[in-house]
Amino acid sequence: MKCTSRLFCFFITPCILLLASCATTEITLVWKDKTFHETSKKMVVVGTFKSPSIRNFFEDEFVKQLQEHGIEAIASYTFVPIVDLTNKDSVNTKIKEIGVDAVLVTRLVDKKTVENYVQGRVTVVPNYSHHRRRHNFDYIYTPGYMVEEEYAYAETNIYDIRSEKLIWSALSTTKISGRDQDLIKSFVKVMVDKL
Repeated sequence: MKCTSRLFCFFITPCILLLASCATTEITLVWKDKTFHETSKKMVVVGTFKSPSIRNFFEDEFVKQLQEHGIEAIASYTFVPIVDLTNKDSVNTKIKEIGVDAVLVTRLVDKKTVENYVQGRVTVVPNYSHHRRRHNFDYIYTPGYMVEEEYAYAETNIYDIRSEKLIWSALSTTKISGRDQDLIKSFVKVMVDKL
């Protein structure tokens, strides 16, 4: 019995870890300016979120992952207060002052709640009876049910500072489940890998 439970743990643990590490973000559309052939060496990251703590964590995570790929990145919250994010001219002036090649901007486009039906299932379990010589089986039925899932739709754009042109854009869908930090890390990884 101990051997069986060890084998079960041995096989089930990697499966659980694999499921837990699955990305909840899917890129639905990518556009790239095919005439633009330069590479950015220094970039500003802007997350247009209402919550300062989410904005800061989002920008810091993008900076960290971009730097792991050899791109120098700066979080915009370090020089643009959240109240100034809506003033495009002020933001552009401050970004140009720090001497970067590009700016990456992510904004939430929409948020929706979707109802999905989870189908019921039948489970067969052995019923060991001491009064009979053979095994019996019981059938356990779990009924189907409706579940609400939240999705966030975001747009991530990269602009060239010199020409002020859009050079890369991606639309994405993120299933909202778990902690904000985990969702942000997963989102940023999907975006950086696509870049």
